[in-house]
Amino acid sequence: MSVTHVYAGPSLDAAAVRALLPDAEVHPPVRHGDLMASAAGPGDRVIVLDGQFFQSASVRHKEICEVIGRGAAVYGAASMGALRAAELGPYGMTGSGVVHRLYATGLIERDDEVALVHTEPDAGSRALTVALVSVRVALRRQVRRRAITSHDELSLLAAAEQLPFTSRTWRGIFQQAETVSRETTETVRAAVAGPAETWDVKAQDARALLTRLARDPALTVPQPVPVPTTVHMENWRRTADADALTLLTAAQIYADDYPALHQRTVLRLLTGAQEEDFRVLESRAVESARHRGLLAADHGLWLGDEEAKASDDAVLARVLVRSYRWSCGLTPMPVLAEAVRATPGLARLRELIADAEVLNAQLTQRGYPLRKVSPTALHRHCLRRWNTAALIPALYDRGFTGVDDLTTRAARFAPHLGLTDPPRLRLLAD
Repeated sequence: MSVTHVYAGPSLDAAAVRALLPDAEVHPPVRHGDLMASAAGPGDRVIVLDGQFFQSASVRHKEICEVIGRGAAVYGAASMGALRAAELGPYGMTGSGVVHRLYATGLIERDDEVALVHTEPDAGSRALTVALVSVRVALRRQVRRRAITSHDELSLLAAAEQLPFTSRTWRGIFQQAETVSRETTETVRAAVAGPAETWDVKAQDARALLTRLARDPALTVPQPVPVPTTVHMENWRRTADADALTLLTAAQIYADDYPALHQRTVLRLLTGAQEEDFRVLESRAVESARHRGLLAADHGLWLGDEEAKASDDAVLARVLVRSYRWSCGLTPMPVLAEAVRATPGLARLRELIADAEVLNAQLTQRGYPLRKVSPTALHRHCLRRWNTAALIPALYDRGFTGVDDLTTRAARFAPHLGLTDPPRLRLLAD
């Protein structure tokens, strides 16, 4: 059975979406990673109306192409959907509405034409400012009705363009347009005083697309679009497996013995052997690396000050493990996650993840969401948890690719680590 996924927010709220498409699965404004993680596939419809780009990374073009390549029909209108559909029309995304047409014909080009500030999704993604394209179309319609002059239109539009999207409100526009008469201001104010669907082109485009799709549920499935695989694309695919990424990150953070598991797993990948003895694996890895000329370059960047003074096989093996990638920038995350899943400590690890989520929810309710987590505090917690004074070597031994990787992935566990007695865990049997 096909499923219709709708990503909506300020252009059309969830209740309005369900009124038009009762069986749709309604999601908050789309973010980078949402489509990769979705179950959308052959026979499904994906409708992108709104998307985030200020609060989080915006949905990438190749993510949309990936979903099209799975056999889903992808539509765009209103806001982020209209912009991406104009850009990806040749690749199979279907655009709809006035905003899409303005982008597709080049009459507007700037991303901030559709940008506005809205509340968080859990607060309904309610619009707090107005989009420039909505101002543009509303004023043009007033000119066509002879309610205002073209000169007034240009003055108000110039005032809107001068305001950053974070401050673009009708009140601000009227204040900025000092040369516009009070009569014109009141005319426009009255025209945009009603519900959004009576004047806001983004809301109208969103409603029109859903109405059309409700009348015509038949799918026109485009041909799969081949998307060149890049390191970024492959990493996006991997992070779409949220359970694997969460388990691996939690193991890297909590488990005292994760470095041993990590080292053994990577050495096995390096040597192709399933040997249990670390010394044997280290020797084979170093011998292979020497034969292939991989140890000729300066490897001091991967070592701490004391480690750099030694050059035995154990130290060189440590360099190989810390620097190991399947290709440039591509870590063996799937293999590492499976290694964690196979450990005796998996059940306890899932308990710790659940405990962290409960704590995070409690803190969010009290006004301390995760976005307020201090990276400095997170790093301090990790140093204490890992019983070390050197962050960089320690995070390498735990499979993080750098400080940014640690900060991004481990932030959700920072409050849990900050407890007076942070939890401890062993993955492997003693």
